[in-house]
Amino acid sequence: MAVKLDGLVTARGGLVRNPLTGQTPFDFYDRRGAHLAALWHPVEGLSADYAFDTAYDGSSPLYYQTVTTDTKPQAPAQPITPRRVRVAAVGVPQQDSVGRTHGHRLTLDWQAAPGLELKSISASRAMTQSQYDNGSATKSVFAPRSAFARYSLAAFDQRQWSQEVQLIGETPQLHYLAGALYFRERVGDQAQAFNTMRWNERGTAATLLSLTPATQPIDRASRVTAESLGAFGHATWTPPLADAWLHLTGGLRWSRDAKAGSLYIVNNRTPSVNGVVAPRGLDARWSRLDPMVTLAADAGPDLHAYAKWSTGYRSGGANSRSLTYAPFAPESVSVWELGTKSEWFDRRARLNLAVYAGSYAGIQVDFTAKYLQKDQAGRVLESTRTTTETFNAPGRGRLRGAEADLTLAPTTGLTLTASYARTDLRIPPTANPFPQTDGLVVTTPVRLYPVCTPRDAISGAFDYNADVPGGTLRAHLDANADSGFYANYNDPERDRRQPRGAADVVVNGRVALTDVAVSPGAAVELALWSRNLFDEQHLFYREYTRLVGTGGFFNERRTIGLELGLRF
Repeated sequence: MAVKLDGLVTARGGLVRNPLTGQTPFDFYDRRGAHLAALWHPVEGLSADYAFDTAYDGSSPLYYQTVTTDTKPQAPAQPITPRRVRVAAVGVPQQDSVGRTHGHRLTLDWQAAPGLELKSISASRAMTQSQYDNGSATKSVFAPRSAFARYSLAAFDQRQWSQEVQLIGETPQLHYLAGALYFRERVGDQAQAFNTMRWNERGTAATLLSLTPATQPIDRASRVTAESLGAFGHATWTPPLADAWLHLTGGLRWSRDAKAGSLYIVNNRTPSVNGVVAPRGLDARWSRLDPMVTLAADAGPDLHAYAKWSTGYRSGGANSRSLTYAPFAPESVSVWELGTKSEWFDRRARLNLAVYAGSYAGIQVDFTAKYLQKDQAGRVLESTRTTTETFNAPGRGRLRGAEADLTLAPTTGLTLTASYARTDLRIPPTANPFPQTDGLVVTTPVRLYPVCTPRDAISGAFDYNADVPGGTLRAHLDANADSGFYANYNDPERDRRQPRGAADVVVNGRVALTDVAVSPGAAVELALWSRNLFDEQHLFYREYTRLVGTGGFFNERRTIGLELGLRF
């Protein structure tokens, strides 16, 4: 019997101060967790591996900054802020968003015979998550004595259970895996949003509205149960050739997914669609067969090449932010990949290269109604309600990219690494169901963008280790850059392209003195580290609307820390 216990407590004060007394700052966290693992070998060839974990995660949202403005009336107390701030312009109510999780896992492993293994993996997990987000007060349009500072609240409850069995075997020329799995998930959520502050006549000061969240209307509430059943097989055959240099791998997976649920509250009442007042239901099932084939060749002792083709899919469902709980279908992808893995200069250099290309069908995309828009008379309409519809883009999308990883070890103790990734995803144009800022609906399909995916990403690192009197010196420096990503799928206006997040470079570093013996069997480690070493400022999340202007989230400012570790 072997037992391992782990515990972690970590906390950080907010990076942006909230001026309202007694309220949580922005970009704060307080996390703690524990993990227990136990491994039991009752007899030779049989093992039981059990694990339990529990965690608490308290946090607050990032602080949204408006960096430019177009037609939006601006309160003097809340000016535009083109640089990263340390103090919010106006203090607002803000409490911790709290997530609590716990889970169990049991893996049974039996070596039934030489070259034959049976495995069972059972797991369960439960999570509750609250959301309190008042980090976007700067999005509100100013009017004398108007309410602002939208407070977004949500409650989420999730229960999961899964079971997987595997049969793993090998012969001199064949390695194979066969198995089946079952997964069940039950989720419930509800959300509400309301303004919490009121401007004075001139926008020079604001007062707190006297509100109780429990008495505010519920914007939406839903529940859903998802089940997934699958069977899979995977085998690699090495033909009896000299040096066993060729490998052919084939795989097949059958999946059956089912989702049943209901949207039972919309705008604080039972949903009403086309004159029918009743909860909106979801009851859908999908089945899918996905193959995979790989041909690999060991072209030499230091060169490996492969070609791979595979398909995959993501099940459909319904968006809980929808007003009608309209269902959407699965999306699927088919991809080819070519790659090499090689070592050079007496294994002092390692280079991995890969290129891939494929196509998507039925890509799932989200359209969100704007909080702020104008009616036909030109009056500004402000809503605190989040409404999102998910659609399948018509036709086929395109996916292609390339990846490269390089590792160098030119001298003893020195390691240099670099990586580059290029991603190009094209989504077919799709019609936006929601009005533009001016209240007009555009019926022609609009251009769509891949979200949260930089086209180019590159990173590099320097690591050096050397023995010094009394211990070991370890130094690390890394730089990470990307070309920026789009925050939303579609352009904000008919005549305005969506802005992309700022391209950025962030450098991190760490220097440590380790393995310092303080007593027999005990050693100390002392380290100095910094994240965002040069205090770079990048608006990595950027969006635009005509009434609000351009705004988003800045990256975290420079952080410097000391570590003291004891191992015994």
